[in-house]
Amino acid sequence: MAFFPYLDMKHLETMLRTISTILLSGLILSSCGASKKLETANGEITRLNSQVEALNKKQAESDKLIADLQKANEINSRDAADCRAAKEQLRQKKEKLDKELAARGTSFEELYAKTEKAVANLRAAGCEVSYENGRFHVIVPDEYNFKPGSVKVGAKAREALNVVAQVMYDNPAVSAIIVGHTDSVPVRGIADNWTVSTERANAVVRVLEDVYNINPKRLTAAGSSKFNPRASNATDEGKMLNRRIEIYINPHREKIWALLEE
Repeated sequence: MAFFPYLDMKHLETMLRTISTILLSGLILSSCGASKKLETANGEITRLNSQVEALNKKQAESDKLIADLQKANEINSRDAADCRAAKEQLRQKKEKLDKELAARGTSFEELYAKTEKAVANLRAAGCEVSYENGRFHVIVPDEYNFKPGSVKVGAKAREALNVVAQVMYDNPAVSAIIVGHTDSVPVRGIADNWTVSTERANAVVRVLEDVYNINPKRLTAAGSSKFNPRASNATDEGKMLNRRIEIYINPHREKIWALLEE
């Protein structure tokens, strides 16, 4: 009690309790401050981790995009190389074709113009013309060909055959296949539709040979009867479409046409 000469025990205890309370409060306040700082730091760490995760995700997407672009670039490079090779092949084929044409005293442009003219003339004569499997396919409608029950070629059909003959004159190496077709109705006085279709094809061949002096070795006649219709035989319009002559002008036997086909 030498340090507090004027205090009794009771006052001294009160003072000590006060001092203890003050020290405890300080410790508590100090502890609360540290906890708050720790909580703040943990929140910042969480936020930064989220940012890192988002950045890693974007990086992964960027890496995938780069890989895809690299792969696409490789494919495009291969395609470009293939295109260059194909272009070179076409150049070589055209050079070969030009030589073949030059040897025959013509040119690709002249041959193309001649073909275009022939197709235009055939269409002007009322024929349908298409290019199928390396051959010109000409359809001469029934109204131009034969009278009902007849196998004699009509006047309009001769006009169309005149154009066909001119095509064959202009291209002496090509051949022609003539195919007759019928509808499903039997023709009176003739054995059957096979006979009708074949005889009508034969009649066309005879006109090309006898009237237009086409070498018969370049001509082939065939009949398809009713078995390759273009339309239903249930209507008159369908039957008319089915009765027809089809002419295939075939260039495959000539080397130059094979080159053109390539």
